[in-house]
Amino acid sequence: MFLAWKELKHNKVRYALIMVLLTLMIFLVLFLSGLAKGLSAATSSAIDNASADYYILEDSADNLIPRSSLTEEEFNKIKEFASNATPININRSAATRNEDTTKLDITYMGIDTEAFLMPEVIEGNKITGDGQIVLNNSFLEEDFQIGDRLKDAQTGYEMEVVGFTKNQMYGHSSIGVISLKTYEELQKLSTGRDIIFNQAAAIKISNSEINSAELKDVVENDLKDTIVLAKSEIISNIPGHSQEQSTILMMLVFLLLISSFIVGVFFYVTTMQKIPQFGVLKAVGAKMSTLVWSLTAQVLLLAGISMIIGNILTFAMASALPPTMPFVLAPANAALVSVLFILISLLTSLFSMAKVARVDALTAIGGND
Repeated sequence: MFLAWKELKHNKVRYALIMVLLTLMIFLVLFLSGLAKGLSAATSSAIDNASADYYILEDSADNLIPRSSLTEEEFNKIKEFASNATPININRSAATRNEDTTKLDITYMGIDTEAFLMPEVIEGNKITGDGQIVLNNSFLEEDFQIGDRLKDAQTGYEMEVVGFTKNQMYGHSSIGVISLKTYEELQKLSTGRDIIFNQAAAIKISNSEINSAELKDVVENDLKDTIVLAKSEIISNIPGHSQEQSTILMMLVFLLLISSFIVGVFFYVTTMQKIPQFGVLKAVGAKMSTLVWSLTAQVLLLAGISMIIGNILTFAMASALPPTMPFVLAPANAALVSVLFILISLLTSLFSMAKVARVDALTAIGGND
């Protein structure tokens, strides 16, 4: 560590430039990781943050809740073997605020507001009656306030904003939570039908008298034309979710590979420039383990300092982004990426260590490779 620190202090400018490069790379990797998580949340956070473990849908609905429809008889059968089953309905629409004619994208989530699917209200009050709605906090950016009147653009049905929740998105659309009765009224006005069926049933296994294996058996044997899906399966089938995540993941993998190559080249070139010094150290009796530890400590110092600065920059930028920006970076994810970055730096430095191991003292002192 002493040799590594002395080397860094002696060549401040050279290693400062390397540190700037490493900082930019870890910043890019963290930013892309946060963007991937943010896009995932923008398409699926309403499902991902819900307490339900499994969902029962119509088997011809392409594994999509909005395309499903369960009859009252089917839902009653579900309640017989899973008493905590609760309806969930998702319907995308547009709405206006008060007297404003500007249409805003919104996705209604019709649920039993007393059941486990009801998200936490962070501002205002819970839904206590019909014609009330709790909006995702992204609507605060549109100057929505408690007490505002929200009018459905298609039906003209008006609802009162009573509160705000957070992290409730579906298919890049902000959620508006409404009661089952309000959802039924909206659907009757929209479709002209007198009877409205619920789209799907959500089940929380931890509070249920049935386990996951029994649930699948019962649905398969006793419920015709229905299918049971885990939360992860519902999320992966949301339009655009899998495609977005696979694209971002591919970009992240390539960025890590490119970063590994650049880091490896930098450390290798730096090592090549110090071959004569390593030759002198070997000539005076320095052990190979001492030289390897010196090089390892140097890599750890550079990568560690760059990692800390990169994390500070990323979280500082994240705090300044608006709520509408799809960026989510949890400390645990940042720590995972940071550790991975340091490990990659260490692995790429092995080429430099191999070069040092092959150094012949007399040849290196003479200036020949």
